[in-house]
Amino acid sequence: MMSCRPVRQESSSGEACANCGKQGSDTIQLKNCAACRLVKYCGVDCQRAYRKLHKKACKQRAAEFKDEQLY
Repeated sequence: MMSCRPVRQESSSGEACANCGKQGSDTIQLKNCAACRLVKYCGVDCQRAYRKLHKKACKQRAAEFKDEQLY
């Protein structure tokens, strides 16, 4: 089972892009995956590049979010 988790690196924010590893800062605003909110990306290009690796876990977590909202 594949589990997507945010890439953690030592920085002030403690967050990094899931694809390239760039750390979030005042100039680089990381955005959450809109469906599962488990990983962050520095931009659309990284999100598209990482999609194949993230797709299965993303769909599973998005379904869990939907179930949580229903119950």
